[in-house]
Amino acid sequence: MNKLKNTFFNIFKSFKYGFQKHKSRIIGYGFLCYSFLWTIIESATSILNKKVEGVEYYFSLVLISLLFGIHKIYQPRKISFKIPTSDTTVKIFYGDIFEQDGMIAIPVNEFFDSEIGKPVSELSLHGIMIKKILRGYSASFDQAIKTDLSTEKYEEVQEKIEGKKKKYQIGTTIPMAVNNNVFLLFASSCTNPSDCKAYADTTTVTKALKGLFSKARSELGGKIINIPLVASGLSGIGLPATQLLQLIILVLIEETKKQEISKEIQIVLHESRFEEIDLELIKNQWSN
Repeated sequence: MNKLKNTFFNIFKSFKYGFQKHKSRIIGYGFLCYSFLWTIIESATSILNKKVEGVEYYFSLVLISLLFGIHKIYQPRKISFKIPTSDTTVKIFYGDIFEQDGMIAIPVNEFFDSEIGKPVSELSLHGIMIKKILRGYSASFDQAIKTDLSTEKYEEVQEKIEGKKKKYQIGTTIPMAVNNNVFLLFASSCTNPSDCKAYADTTTVTKALKGLFSKARSELGGKIINIPLVASGLSGIGLPATQLLQLIILVLIEETKKQEISKEIQIVLHESRFEEIDLELIKNQWSN
């Protein structure tokens, strides 16, 4: 029942947001539809020598045209396009990244911290993973990644007030299996040692994604990879959500043209970004 309710609510949101942004389409596309139907019907009735008229006839034309115009303002919740000169399909949609099939990319800080609080915000994907998937047992997180980080280069930061002291390079990526899920944890943000506040810029995000995709090539084994809207949360770089998504797509295309990452790559957007990102615009830009 809740799923059906959410479906109807999401459809309503798509039409509401579309009306706010493209209300003129109702008139424009409605008029085109009306003109098309009028031309076809009038031509056909003229050939058949049979006149169609009356209030019902005109009302039907107006209603159909209006419905067509309303249909054209609907804002898609899911799009897909193929990367040119490759076999890779990119899907972008709204949903819960933890409910997706395939590997799930989780951005973490450069210390791979596990303590909820200052080191790891419970509102970040990093924190949500520890609380939701590991049920708050940070020790499980530490144990799972200990071996994989043992061969990675790091720098000791003794002045860091809380959490771990070993700082790894941005882009460092390690796999972590939890039950039936496999996560790719990748260092995507820097940390201020004096207050543990995470921060990033476009250079950091680009380097982080390149590191993620490099590791993904050897780990995916044909599986789908799910990527969030990196650096859109507490470590945000200050870019509008649409531009941040464009940055991720650009790096993804660049890396795919170097060497295939996966046949199918999914960018999963949080529902809260729905009114910030026009997926129709994104599809028009990258489908050609």
